[in-house]
Amino acid sequence: MAFLPRALLLLLLAVVCIQLSGAVADGPDRCWCLNGVTKYVPREEIEEFSIFPRRSKCDMVEIILTLKPVNNSTKINQRCLSPETKQGNNLQTCWNNKNTNNTPTFKISNCFESHK
Repeated sequence: MAFLPRALLLLLLAVVCIQLSGAVADGPDRCWCLNGVTKYVPREEIEEFSIFPRRSKCDMVEIILTLKPVNNSTKINQRCLSPETKQGNNLQTCWNNKNTNNTPTFKISNCFESHK
């Protein structure tokens, strides 16, 4: 009789693990960027950026800029950039053309390398 409670507990644990793995694989349960910056951010202020495509729980492309530290600060500042801006379109083009390794973040300097 002790077998039945243990089997039910194991089954419940398996169901929870399956549910959690599905949630993690699909990403967050909402958009990260509620409002993107629409004004130009000087590229000298940007360290790197990430682009997240539309997904099941966020129906918009999201561009997250990681800004360079100010005054030797260790604080990481991030800003969302609207993908519809000219700068947003340029970053998406760079991401699609140059991020061949599909890294999660991409250095802004890679977008402006000179080709010799």
